[in-house]
Amino acid sequence: MNKIIYSILILSLLGGCSTKKNGITHRTYHRITTWNNTLFNGKEALNEEMKSRDSKYRDNFSTILPVIPGDPFEEQKENTIDLALQESEKKSFKISEEIKDNLKKLDAQGAINSLSGMVDKALGAGNDSKAQGYDKAIEKGKKAIEKHSMLIKGKEYNSMMSEAYLLLAKAYYYKKDPFESLNYLNYMNSTLVKNRRKTEAQGYMALAQAQAGNVFQANEIYENLINQKLKKKDARFISKIYPQFLIDEKRYKEAIKALDLAKKYNKNKAEQARFNFIQGQLSEKIKEDDLAINYYNNAYKKKSSPEMEIKSQIALSRLYKKKDSVAYLDRIKFLKYLTKKGLYQSRKNEIYYAMGLTSLREEREKEAMTYFFKSLKEKESDPQIRALAYQEVGDVYFSKPDYVYASAYYDSAISRFVDPTMKKRLSIKNKVLEEITQKYYLVKKNDSILHVASMAPEERNNYYQNFIKQLKEKEEKERLQLEKNKRRENNTEFATETLDNDSGLFTLITPNSKGKWYFYNNSLKQAGQSEFKKQWGDRMLVDNWRMSKKISNLDDVKSELTGQSDSKNSRRFEIEYYTENLPKTKAELDVLKNQRDSVELSLGILYHDKLHDVKSATSTLEHLLLMVPFNDEITLAAMYNLYKYNQEENKSLANKYSDLILKKYPDSKYAYSITHPQVNTLKTNSSESILFYEEAYKKYEKGEYCEVKDLASEANLKYPKDEIVAKFALLSAFCDAKLGNKEEFMQSLESISIDYKDKDEGKKADELLKFFKDKDKNAQKKSLKVNESQLQNNGPIEYNNKIKPATYEIPQDN
Repeated sequence: MNKIIYSILILSLLGGCSTKKNGITHRTYHRITTWNNTLFNGKEALNEEMKSRDSKYRDNFSTILPVIPGDPFEEQKENTIDLALQESEKKSFKISEEIKDNLKKLDAQGAINSLSGMVDKALGAGNDSKAQGYDKAIEKGKKAIEKHSMLIKGKEYNSMMSEAYLLLAKAYYYKKDPFESLNYLNYMNSTLVKNRRKTEAQGYMALAQAQAGNVFQANEIYENLINQKLKKKDARFISKIYPQFLIDEKRYKEAIKALDLAKKYNKNKAEQARFNFIQGQLSEKIKEDDLAINYYNNAYKKKSSPEMEIKSQIALSRLYKKKDSVAYLDRIKFLKYLTKKGLYQSRKNEIYYAMGLTSLREEREKEAMTYFFKSLKEKESDPQIRALAYQEVGDVYFSKPDYVYASAYYDSAISRFVDPTMKKRLSIKNKVLEEITQKYYLVKKNDSILHVASMAPEERNNYYQNFIKQLKEKEEKERLQLEKNKRRENNTEFATETLDNDSGLFTLITPNSKGKWYFYNNSLKQAGQSEFKKQWGDRMLVDNWRMSKKISNLDDVKSELTGQSDSKNSRRFEIEYYTENLPKTKAELDVLKNQRDSVELSLGILYHDKLHDVKSATSTLEHLLLMVPFNDEITLAAMYNLYKYNQEENKSLANKYSDLILKKYPDSKYAYSITHPQVNTLKTNSSESILFYEEAYKKYEKGEYCEVKDLASEANLKYPKDEIVAKFALLSAFCDAKLGNKEEFMQSLESISIDYKDKDEGKKADELLKFFKDKDKNAQKKSLKVNESQLQNNGPIEYNNKIKPATYEIPQDN
């Protein structure tokens, strides 16, 4: 009897192996074996990969946090055929040309699946010994379908296939391959008789559609899902992915509301804090600061983690509004209290940063700088916060303006930024700052020279005596500090107690006892000091000691830029060393004054065009006008730019300068531009102006340079609205070069590059200016000599070639 029963069971099991019969035995057998033989391992592989990803992830609180933690700095790989081919090359195998051609001909949605087997095989997906993570999950999912799919007449009767198809869809989605993910999801929805994971599959379909760029389809799926009554597990999942979709689409108000639903279904303390923090960030985006403050307070009160709590306090400090001193002191007192709590000891630098932000908002700059420096001295807990602290210090110096110090702190910030966008933005600003620094300190240098040159001889001598006295005191202080540092290095005895294994007693180890630690070994320490000096030279123990290979103090950098001292020159303590190089004639002083005016004008334009800083541009140009520019062209340009920059920012100021231009210079091109804003004032040429230019150019070819300069000045008065005035200006500059007037030549190029920056002449002048400045960067002042074949066609330019402007082509009548 038992033999008969066993025989029946064996026959039943053998019969249940068939995937072409739709019986309860067949369905049960394949449902169980699908899970036990393949899917379990596939899901474990996917879960392990997700855990590995999460363990490497770190939030960047300077950007909107992802609703479900992921890596915001991971490069988003596009799902392209080229990527598949690139990956194949990395794995050292070859795909046949036929497969490559077929891959390139596939459409985005359906046909990819037809060659997936060949590509997966080429990519090594079928190799059990090597497949890991997502690839292993894909391998197991496909194996489950291959072995246990009960696809009969277009319908799938093995309900466990919903797990297999969803596993594949998830793996491809996380591999940034949305089209392949959609293939499996669509197949799953169209074939399964019993789809146990339908809602979750719809969620991943929305995710994949959005990843593929099909925003409209994704939105339709989400709207359908949120209007359904979902199971709790599905509701928790959908309520988290939908707000992320809205955030990605910059629908911030809707995202804030959707996150309320996420808080309803997800009660975990960490998730609740995260949702509140994100709502605070989104409220900031839509300028709802009071609402943001409420959300950040809620995030802090959840007490989910020290990091979230401190980041919430930083956000609250960023949004702090100036109140009475009592409220400010209460805020600072509370933050100081946090620094004493053991839970936050590792994040004291972040709390001091928050205190600095609060002080800045309260307009207490000195206190803010104190807290920022305290933050920088504490141990770093988050490189992004350290970068922001450096940036805040740099911003304070920038506002003074103290561009040398600002640039130094910006450099430090750039090196610590984690967020690539912020890093790139500050790098661009710092690069522009280098140009601003050169111009700013050139203006200060020329102002100083002009001021000293205007003094009486006795007053000038007293001025330099005081300067030399201060210089001696400064160098003596630095010398003493350097000697102190050297004595400290040579005389310090490092000592520690260690347990002697043989005697059981403690023994004292000093540098002379040749301990294993670096500073206990004199030979190692001396070798290290020698190597340091070889690379860096003698350096004082100060902040920013790497600033330059030869400058260890930022004040020295400023001194070099303003030409105040040369630490290498043996005559730096003699009054004559400074007075003998001062300009003495009116012509020399006029050139210097004209140069400083042009540079300050270009500095104001630089603030606006490169940094979009209307405030700094306005203050710079108004200061230029206060100094009374050397010529009317610079005055007009400054006034016109003040009018143009402030048309939206400060209409009353814009009107002030437009009225001044119309009143004092009614016939200028700038006045015409103000009264005819729809007309390009430098657009046309009269036939008379063209002939006049031809006449001037013929004289230029004959070497009559002084006459050409006179004709150029006359043309500026006769044809102020013709675009050819730019060519006259450049021709006049070339005449200065021919005459050996280097200062006038450089000054003219500076003016042309500003006045005609959008025209070919302005671009050519700017190119020449940069070339000559680079060439003379470290050279002494020398005469300008010009030969016969130079400054043509924007090619490489030398001082000893000819400056020859292009002739103006007269348009022929049709």
